[in-house]
Amino acid sequence: MIRLRLASLICSAIVASTALLSGPAMAENRVYFSLNSDPRLPECSTASVQSAVAGTLARAQTSYVDGHAITSIDGIREVAYRDNGISPLARRYCRGTATLTDGSARTVHYRLEEHAGFVGVRWNVEACLSPLDKWHVYGAYCSIVRPR
Repeated sequence: MIRLRLASLICSAIVASTALLSGPAMAENRVYFSLNSDPRLPECSTASVQSAVAGTLARAQTSYVDGHAITSIDGIREVAYRDNGISPLARRYCRGTATLTDGSARTVHYRLEEHAGFVGVRWNVEACLSPLDKWHVYGAYCSIVRPR
């Protein structure tokens, strides 16, 4: 059991170090590791961020989003950026208008978090379509992914 756990940790470290050494191409693959605090998180409208938002909702249970998927996100804007506050990790809060597969447009709120991805090396995104969050997974009116 201990050997299996040790092997798992070693594999994780190898994957993380390989991702860090892969060079500039890693920016679109969601790997961000900043030693000089230069861009700690990508911009809200970056293609990889939009893809991550759509992917997050595509992986949700079908009944959660009424079987819809995001086809595009328009009118994207940054709502807030927080770093070195209560948490030293950077967070970027964004909002946009998502066009769904049924042709309807809904407001999508999402939050980018620094070092919240695999092994804490890359950023992660949490997204919420407020009118479709009938179970309040992200709180009332998507309050979990909106700035406080």
